[in-house]
Amino acid sequence: MRLPRWLTYALLCIIAWGTWGFVAKLGADKIAPGPLQILATAGTFPLALLAFLQLRMRLEKDVRGISYGVLNGLLSGIGLLAYYAAVSRGKVSVVGPVTSLFPLLTVVLAFIFLRERLNRMQMAGVALSLVAIVIFSQ
Repeated sequence: MRLPRWLTYALLCIIAWGTWGFVAKLGADKIAPGPLQILATAGTFPLALLAFLQLRMRLEKDVRGISYGVLNGLLSGIGLLAYYAAVSRGKVSVVGPVTSLFPLLTVVLAFIFLRERLNRMQMAGVALSLVAIVIFSQ
């Protein structure tokens, strides 16, 4: 049985991010969040360079797209700093799952700004996510 390409990438994402969360805790136990963020960003540089070379060293010309890309990086950096600070002060077994509920905000923003609608099952998932945050924070 052959997996759909998107599922293969999604599974790779789970493996990479799951391992990242564990390694981030190891790093946060040794150095402060600021230096850890700098080193994590340096670690992404080879991937960015590879992507840039694959695009034949040409970037997109869509100003809005570029703005969204830069904003994405800024928000990711802020989130990473907060994650590193959280795991340096708490248990990664709790911080990891709680911060992994970030899609809840994505769903709310899509509902408000993109007018996407949720069915009853999806609303139940949102409610259970909120319950999970409460349970994990205890």
